[in-house]
Amino acid sequence: MSEFPSYEAGAENELPKPQWLKPSLAEEMGELERHAKESGIALNSLIEAFKRAELQELSDEEWENMKNCDSRDTTWTSEQIHEHLEGKRDFQKIEDGLRNGAVIPAPVVLFREGHQPNLLAGDSRLLGCRALGLRPTVLAIHMNR
Repeated sequence: MSEFPSYEAGAENELPKPQWLKPSLAEEMGELERHAKESGIALNSLIEAFKRAELQELSDEEWENMKNCDSRDTTWTSEQIHEHLEGKRDFQKIEDGLRNGAVIPAPVVLFREGHQPNLLAGDSRLLGCRALGLRPTVLAIHMNR
């Protein structure tokens, strides 16, 4: 794995690591339903895979290959993210949590054989990690098809 770049001077050495938590199925159900409908994956299969999913660090290669997330761009700054998410998300709360090592639900990524990784939930959290130079941990859902 390549060394993860820090986008703020010394950020990775100074910031406490967030305490990533497996997100609850109930909180992510809407995203699972949306993705099942859009992709044609049976919702029950996706739910079962979610239940079996485990937390893992997101590699540079996996992150780079997720075509459906804004955080693939390595040039984001905190200010740009605040502007981008204005009126959509409370990015200040996310950023503060990431800066302070808070307990944060992990973004959810679907890994399917023959497909690129697909972000199901958590683009704002990934944007925060990108801006702060933090290596994210995600809930990795693995499916064969």
